Amino acid sequence: MTADATPRPGGDPPIPSGSIYDLGYRGYDGPRLGRRHAVGALFTHTLLSCYGIGRGGRAKIIPFVLAGIAVLPAVIAVGLVALARQAGQAGEFITDASPIRYETYFEIVGQIVALFCAAQAPELLGRDQRYSVLSLYFSRALERTDYAIAKLGGFVVALLALVLAPQIILVLGLTLSSPDLAEGLGENLPKVPPILAQAITLSAVFGSLSLAIAAFTPRRAYATAGIIASFIIPPVVAEIAREVTSRDISRWFVLASPPDVIGATNAFFFDIRPDSSVIAAARHPGELYLAVAALAVAACTGILIRRYQRITA
Repeated sequence: MTADATPRPGGDPPIPSGSIYDLGYRGYDGPRLGRRHAVGALFTHTLLSCYGIGRGGRAKIIPFVLAGIAVLPAVIAVGLVALARQAGQAGEFITDASPIRYETYFEIVGQIVALFCAAQAPELLGRDQRYSVLSLYFSRALERTDYAIAKLGGFVVALLALVLAPQIILVLGLTLSSPDLAEGLGENLPKVPPILAQAITLSAVFGSLSLAIAAFTPRRAYATAGIIASFIIPPVVAEIAREVTSRDISRWFVLASPPDVIGATNAFFFDIRPDSSVIAAARHPGELYLAVAALAVAACTGILIRRYQRITA
């Protein structure tokens, strides 16, 4: 655009004028995929980012190391069972005495999931706040609620993959190593529903809690410390309460401890006696722990959504 001066009669100052040139810029006239596609794209991006896919090599170290640690006991257990079953009757005794089973594996992997949450949840939400890119998200078809739900969904699915990978190895390994395939299917397939139920419960509770904490600070160190504290302090408080207060009072503290709630739902789904003395002393029905887990997920999801409805982009 150039500016010219148009003379005016009577010696008055000239009126500025201009010329507009078409430089070839065109508006976008292609298909607009809309809000649903934006949510799906953010969900996929979140899921891949949890494992550092699409990012630098350093971003892949922690998630893949933790994933390797999670599946390693399952691989070892399947290998030992396969060797033991070749030994006949003595091998069956070794197999039955193995401490790595479907119902005990969630206690092993639960600690790894907690570390995964502490490492990855602050990265998922903190980077967008630190680099002030939320305004770019919210200037398009994506709503603030969509952002929170897509982030939570992608993170929970990433945790599900971490939790279910070793269980899949156990199911396939124990089934295929059985002398009779039909018998192996009959023994292992009934374990699939409780495995799925507990995996979903664990991933939803830990994932929603971690993101609800990480959403309130862009600083990774603070978010990581808060997440770790939420997994460590409540079980300690529940144990102290059991020691220093009456059973009628202490039995309610366990409901405020996410790891203990997950341990109790594991015992409920697999129909076993809980290993934790705190859970055993509380004597709550398994349905109560399941209801508390569902309430915790709903509350943390609501907090996360509310946070992004009020946050300054």
